[in-house]
Amino acid sequence: MKDSWLNILQSEGKKEYFQKIISKLSQAEKEGEIYPEQTKMFRAFEFFQVNQTKVVFLGQDPYPSKGFADGLAFSSMNQKERPKSLQNIFLELKKDYPEVLLKSNSLDNWAKQGVLLLNTQLTVSSGKANSHKNFGWENFIIQVLKEVDKANENVVYVALGNKAYETYLKANIKINKMLRLSHPSPLSYNKSFKDGHLFLKINQRLKELNQQEIDFSTK
Repeated sequence: MKDSWLNILQSEGKKEYFQKIISKLSQAEKEGEIYPEQTKMFRAFEFFQVNQTKVVFLGQDPYPSKGFADGLAFSSMNQKERPKSLQNIFLELKKDYPEVLLKSNSLDNWAKQGVLLLNTQLTVSSGKANSHKNFGWENFIIQVLKEVDKANENVVYVALGNKAYETYLKANIKINKMLRLSHPSPLSYNKSFKDGHLFLKINQRLKELNQQEIDFSTK
């Protein structure tokens, strides 16, 4: 983990709410598998420093099936089966950039360019989507978002679905910094994510902010 993120984690780790997260995780581990594995739990913070963040994607929780969650929101380490949300993300990406190369379900290549792929819950119990929603993870994510906004005013915040939007608001992220569309899951894909040209909009916003555009290919 990069040191600027580690500073945030160490500061928050002393707080009562974070101690409760650890306690609840410990209990959940006794009852079954948790995803992603511990070594990947904070993986979103391994690619760049806080002030190098260019884009934030906020998902809900990790994939609850074994062998999918890799610590980055929407990304998957399973190369044989593509999660539905990721299928829809790639479908729209191809509309915006027909030549984009999507060789992998891993979004590491995005992360390497300053894209913070965060979930509002960093863990989930096997087979139980949204099972850690009351663990307190959102408090930590809100603090992370506040630190990102403090460190760099030129960040593009992608709000996919109401939950992400509400979390950004709780972190005092200004609406004019957000790109808001529906969640890419099959339940809400048709609302506004479909044909929403998210990826073109992200790069257009980055261009306006004199930031380098993102190459959304996967490798």
